[in-house]
Amino acid sequence: MDHGFVNDRPSGMLDWLMSFRRNIARSDASAGGPRMAAAEPLLLDTPVSPGFRPIQKEENADEGPRPLSMGAIAAPLKPISLRRDSIYNAFSTAMPVTDRHGLAGRNSELEKLVEAIVVQRKHAVIFGTRGSGKTSLARVFGDLADEAGCVALYGSASGDADFDSLFRPFLSELPMSAAGQEKARKLMNEPLDVTRLAALLVEDVRQRSILILDEYDRVRSDEAKSDVATLLKLLTDIHSPVQVVLVGIAGDVDGLIAAHPSLRRHIAPQRVAPIPKPELERLLMSCADNAQLRLDPDALDALAGAAMGSPYHARLFGMQAALVTEAGGRDRMTLADVEQGLASALEDWAEMSGATHALFQRVLWEAHASRRMIALAGVAASQMSLISYDRLVRLGHEVLGGGSINEGQAAEAMRRLEPALTSMPGGELFMFEDTLAPQFLLLMAKQPVPSAPPAPTPAEEMRAMLKGVDGL
Repeated sequence: MDHGFVNDRPSGMLDWLMSFRRNIARSDASAGGPRMAAAEPLLLDTPVSPGFRPIQKEENADEGPRPLSMGAIAAPLKPISLRRDSIYNAFSTAMPVTDRHGLAGRNSELEKLVEAIVVQRKHAVIFGTRGSGKTSLARVFGDLADEAGCVALYGSASGDADFDSLFRPFLSELPMSAAGQEKARKLMNEPLDVTRLAALLVEDVRQRSILILDEYDRVRSDEAKSDVATLLKLLTDIHSPVQVVLVGIAGDVDGLIAAHPSLRRHIAPQRVAPIPKPELERLLMSCADNAQLRLDPDALDALAGAAMGSPYHARLFGMQAALVTEAGGRDRMTLADVEQGLASALEDWAEMSGATHALFQRVLWEAHASRRMIALAGVAASQMSLISYDRLVRLGHEVLGGGSINEGQAAEAMRRLEPALTSMPGGELFMFEDTLAPQFLLLMAKQPVPSAPPAPTPAEEMRAMLKGVDGL
């Protein structure tokens, strides 16, 4: 495929293969007809001294110089490890859990959702930070609802979604009467509005149904959110057999839906809180068993502590530490493996979240006496989702002790972290814009303070270049 790049001369493996094909063609021509040449295996890891080629056969001795092959410059390829593959599968962070047996520490949340939605017929909002297990909880709840005789349908929102695109995909899957199916077919060719959809869901759905709408936090349209709130109010007022479950990143219900006050008593809020440490340790031990690894007690304690209640971080940190163990040819994970794995996880996060990492680096370097308070802000965000000056002051007194000095440190911490925070409705509470960041902030805070200031960010370097332009 031509990607528009210009290269005057092929190099490396491509050149070697082209030359190999020319040699075959010449051999065929000298034999008087087409035939398969008896070629030696193509080995990329044949040891070759740097800067030299393997000795050529006598018949090719008159050829001119040939470019180096990959075998001449590359180290022998490491064989693919099935053990590493089992580690990736066991500690996978990419896919949500779909089996209740793989959902650690969420029995209480599941029981509350079943009671509120299936029994009491309320709508629900499942909210929490990224990586807390919201989608996994919603999917496992859907399976339980199916077993209880309901029809659980699952959809996902996009940033540019309007009311129509949020609910239209459910129309073809709902268990409706023949008349309802005919109405739905007509609606497929017309704009979908709140009133007509509510009437359809009330009059023509013939079985208890639950519409689970994931990633609802991505919806940017205030009009769409208002229409959804109106739909939930109508479905409640006219006793519809359909309930709606909204799932998304938020610190509270208001972060996802601007609900009418009278609707609040019909909505079950379900925060996906941090998992208790014993449950997190059981999750890690289960992952290690699946990867055929053993965990030293201090290694298990360090992993669960660094994750701070987050199943996502527990799996991520555990996977990185397990890869260190595997690279050492061992089947027992030690504390040293965990420390090296945490460093690798932090490096990977820094690559993906460079701006936030650079901010944390500078904030911690400049913090001095406020360093512990900044670390406490990360701990508080991991446990409460939302932080504020007042919460930090209270926690400062409870956790760090001391008097009025904590008030100044809390104000300083909030000021320095402000670029990484996003304000909740009302403006007094904040959450980290990258909700995966608090665990990494604590990892960085535990590192020794560097003797030199952190390198300037790309934006700071460019601003320095622009110095002198229009007063800069």
